[in-house]
Amino acid sequence: MENSLFFNHILENETNKNIIQEFKRYVDSNPNEQIYLITAPLGEQKYEYEYEKNAIIILSPKHRIIFLDLINDEDKFDEYYEDFMEDLSSLSDKFNYKQFIGRPRKWKSELTTQEIYKEKLNLEKLFKDNLLPNNLKRKNELLISLLIGSINNIETIGVNTPESLLEKVKNNIILFDGDQTRFIYKDFSNKTVSIQGLSGTGKTELLLHKLKELYTSNEDTKIFFTCHNIALSNTLKGRIPNFFNFMKVEKQIEWNKRLWVDRAWGSQRDKNSGLYSYLCNFYGIPFLRYSYTNDYKKIFSQVLDHVNQLKEDEFEYALDYILIDERQDFPNVFFDLCEKIARKKVYIAGDIFQDIFENTQETELKVDVILNRCYRTDPRTLMFAHAIGMGLFEKKKFNWLSNEYWKAIGYNTIRNDKHICLSREPIRRFEELNTEETPSMIIQKYDNIDQIITVLKEIKTNNPTVIPDDIAIITLFDKIPYEYIDKLGYKIFEEFGWDINRGFDSRQKIKNQLFLSNQNHIKGLEFPFVVCITPKIKGNIRYRNSLYTMLTRSFIQSYLLVKDDYGIDIQKKGLEIINKKLCIKTVEPTREEQEDIKNTIIELQKEVHISYKDFLTKIFNDLKIDSLCRKKFEKSLVDAEIEKFDKDATIDFIKTNKRFFCK
Repeated sequence: MENSLFFNHILENETNKNIIQEFKRYVDSNPNEQIYLITAPLGEQKYEYEYEKNAIIILSPKHRIIFLDLINDEDKFDEYYEDFMEDLSSLSDKFNYKQFIGRPRKWKSELTTQEIYKEKLNLEKLFKDNLLPNNLKRKNELLISLLIGSINNIETIGVNTPESLLEKVKNNIILFDGDQTRFIYKDFSNKTVSIQGLSGTGKTELLLHKLKELYTSNEDTKIFFTCHNIALSNTLKGRIPNFFNFMKVEKQIEWNKRLWVDRAWGSQRDKNSGLYSYLCNFYGIPFLRYSYTNDYKKIFSQVLDHVNQLKEDEFEYALDYILIDERQDFPNVFFDLCEKIARKKVYIAGDIFQDIFENTQETELKVDVILNRCYRTDPRTLMFAHAIGMGLFEKKKFNWLSNEYWKAIGYNTIRNDKHICLSREPIRRFEELNTEETPSMIIQKYDNIDQIITVLKEIKTNNPTVIPDDIAIITLFDKIPYEYIDKLGYKIFEEFGWDINRGFDSRQKIKNQLFLSNQNHIKGLEFPFVVCITPKIKGNIRYRNSLYTMLTRSFIQSYLLVKDDYGIDIQKKGLEIINKKLCIKTVEPTREEQEDIKNTIIELQKEVHISYKDFLTKIFNDLKIDSLCRKKFEKSLVDAEIEKFDKDATIDFIKTNKRFFCK
């Protein structure tokens, strides 16, 4: 695996190959140093320089921007430097940085340096000599963000160093790491490019940057950006115009002509309402409506079979590029189809942790880019969420990974007798914050609504600048407790004067409103503070995966409030070790226990890969529900706030309503 913080965008030649090798050796010995090697601003094809094959520009947070002359041609190097600074100034002006950081004549002597490469270069000394004082580090990071295309909204985050913990994290300068930058700018030779990452590693944001690169590179490009979730596709459709405006894209978006953004299925009435709808219209294939017997595997196999039967002179590519978010929601035949009908490339992003329960085989690590550095969530919260999600503090675990897979999701493993310590590298967003006095994860027994008010007061007291949309309250109940949410919303308004955003209706963040919902409507959202309320810590994989997802929606603090706190002490003890030693302390399952875990996951996936109709039929048979009642349940379950294939919730729903439906 490549170093996740190192990015080299320089084509090797006889002049630069030795120094590039020196940098590779240096980052192997200093894996936590974030370093970029470039010769021109990334993502700006118009910037080319005659001298760039003889120069290297070294970018590293906390250090001056280093211009390295490889052949010691002073005149041409000075010309290259001045041209580059002129173009950097142009970028600063384009993205409104200049009014905050000033013109280059004010900062270039402080923030840049020119060096000459001789036969050997002491990189340790080079970085030490160019270390910046604290008052210049933020301005330096802003310049780096311009050069790597990781544009920040400087009007929002500001150039001055924030004071409070909330403002420091909210106004942190986002810099793509090496893996993220690689995904956007590397020219991959394979047709399908896959990226896997943890929740909070910026997968969707990277797809937006990739979309911008593809859309602006060619006037005739046809692109479809798709996902499974309707709410997510609507969110993407709303984000893209704002993102293009922010990135100063001058080309107008030609919706449903050059760019389609919608769910994977769609409607028969509107050929542009989904990828399947589009392909049925394009290839003249009968449209299959959603039913209990029609699923993704069936409809996309239908299209692929049709396309494969076309003669070579009859076949036509339907699109140039396809971008797919949330890959774990789709069967493999979907990706086979996309590769077949896309002329140029298919880009796929998925959550590696959510995918663990579907594919734990080593082959699943053979993706092009693995993102294992989570920049959204405090590492302590992330470790606890992984631990509770996989049952790592408990004797009976829900999953266990090989050393290679632990490494792939960002963990170092240290074995000590029977115990294993799983630790993570520090993240730049959090490493300079004094977080010891601010716990990122708080577990409490839940008693009543007044306790929620107490938690909100605590957040407000500790963070005076907090606003309502900084907070999400999520209920992990089998169905939405509307009466409870109404009562809680009234109490919050009465106490704080804050309006409530009912996420199950809006499915998005609303400015100046506190987000309140269940777990099904928060995908893709993030908040400084998250409060999760659950009746109990259930012992099934789906619930644990949902709990992991909810807890990692925060980037400062998560609260876990549990009504029935049976068994919670072991979770508290595990969290205490995370806080003290910054590691998950666990016991590796025996070979027999690992085999049992694997078999349980296989059985779970068998349930997922059958049709929903077959899934319900098995439950009806087990519960001895007669045929007259089944149609009533099928109709009601479609409208119920229960995630499909959630076996426990479905059984509870049927048992609760049996006396009403089966008279």
